[in-house]
Amino acid sequence: MSVCDMPMRQRRQSYVMRPFLYVLFATAVLSAGCQATGVGDPCTPENIPEGGFDGAESYLETSSVQCRTRVCLVYELAGDPTHTPDLTGCTPGTADCVGDQEVTDRVYCTCRCAVPEGGNANTPLCSCADGFTCQSILELGGAGIQGSYCVKSDTIVN
Repeated sequence: MSVCDMPMRQRRQSYVMRPFLYVLFATAVLSAGCQATGVGDPCTPENIPEGGFDGAESYLETSSVQCRTRVCLVYELAGDPTHTPDLTGCTPGTADCVGDQEVTDRVYCTCRCAVPEGGNANTPLCSCADGFTCQSILELGGAGIQGSYCVKSDTIVN
């Protein structure tokens, strides 16, 4: 049935709905282009060393299915991020207990924001959002992961 064959009332409804549908379509298209990157989203590393992480080191877990970026960062955290008062009921301040806020501040999804000179730039790079700094993390390892990653700015000690 064409618009001309419709009763007048149906024609008016059809014309009223058209602008609404155009606005709905435009909103969907524009919001799809502005999706959050996932940097800063919480993650839990799948491979935790026995005794936890070394607080003087940073660790990257690539291919993390928990992260939209596919990279989970443990940034200078001492201990096991799965052994917190909220998760295990451990006593804060003891050697085997990591504070919940410390895990939030130091274990999260990240992305590679720069490559070392002469490094593999074929892997896509990201821009760090507000509150994050592009920090050199990995100088060794495969060319596809070496470089700098977005790190929460307030955790960086110079």
